[in-house]
Amino acid sequence: MGSGNMTCGMSSSGVALNGRFTGTPQPTGTQTAAFHLFDAIIRCERDIPLVVFADPRFPGAAEWAEQPQTTLVPVPFQDWSRGRAQLWEQLVLPLLCHRHGCKLAHHPITTNPWLRLGIRKIVTVHDLNFCLHPEWVTWSFRTTYRFVAIPGICNADQVVTISDYVADKVHNHLEIPLDRLHRIYNGVKPLPAATAASAPRPPYLLCVGSLQPHKNLARLIRAYSQIRTEFSDHELWIVGRPQPHFRDQPELTQLLQQPGVRVLGYLSESDLGEAYRQARLFCYPSLEEGFGLPMLEAMIAGTLVVASNVSCLPEIAGPAAELVDPFSVESLAGGMRSLLKLGGGPRQQRVESGRKWALGFTWQTAAKQYVELYRRLLPCN
Repeated sequence: MGSGNMTCGMSSSGVALNGRFTGTPQPTGTQTAAFHLFDAIIRCERDIPLVVFADPRFPGAAEWAEQPQTTLVPVPFQDWSRGRAQLWEQLVLPLLCHRHGCKLAHHPITTNPWLRLGIRKIVTVHDLNFCLHPEWVTWSFRTTYRFVAIPGICNADQVVTISDYVADKVHNHLEIPLDRLHRIYNGVKPLPAATAASAPRPPYLLCVGSLQPHKNLARLIRAYSQIRTEFSDHELWIVGRPQPHFRDQPELTQLLQQPGVRVLGYLSESDLGEAYRQARLFCYPSLEEGFGLPMLEAMIAGTLVVASNVSCLPEIAGPAAELVDPFSVESLAGGMRSLLKLGGGPRQQRVESGRKWALGFTWQTAAKQYVELYRRLLPCN
């Protein structure tokens, strides 16, 4: 993909970082990725001043104020409703960018202001599920995002996507020219150190993701039920919680009550790290993803991965994952069975292959690519 129009190699102008994602004290998916991206950008070697609009109560955000050439502007996102935060992003943030002398703004979670005020803009797009799959989200969520995301994406100077798969969707669906598209992969955050000891656990299969329709949990549970006759002592652990603005799934509510299925809800980073390490198998049967970070986290933890063969997942999973048809319960069950039976040298080979592949995705690499993009888009003094 292209890298935008080069106007100038250097500038002392500041870059505004939109930290609206700091509005939640328990981040998931997109918010976690945005934090680690900004953290890497702020800490990397750079000659560009940054102005970060964020809630310092978000874990790790207060430390940004201590970094060189970084101004942290506190915004009480955690005290606001989602609607108020979106209005601030649309109407107030452009004025604040202008007031702080920023010539470029970076919006890392798809939503962004339509108003420009002469300020150049980078938008990171994670997916287009809200408009490509209306059957998964509520009418109000879909309608809101058409106003707080799409107009701003279409007038951005540079649209960054987190996979080639998403870049293709943005190009074809929103008709963004290739010279305004750039793909920068997400990184993988280091897993917390293993605890010295933990309580005995039954063998289990793990799935990490919010309880949303595209996560395909109903088919996963049915596939798990098929293999329980062979692996009767194995449980299925699901880390995640329901999310607002997504369609109800009455069928899933019943399936989550099946024998052997545990819903763990939200886990801390340390508990999640332990869950990855001790799982016999990580299952990621999603129908649509922009990146698929949990797969890579599982690989780094040394856990085998079975994943969907659709959307971006083959691109991100690499050669180590067992790819299956997510629309087929039999295919899912077959992939799970195959990896659970794998032992000895073949199992260890696949574990090491997965770990090596996943370690190639770093936030430091992503940060360097974004900083280079900032340089290209900043106007000359």
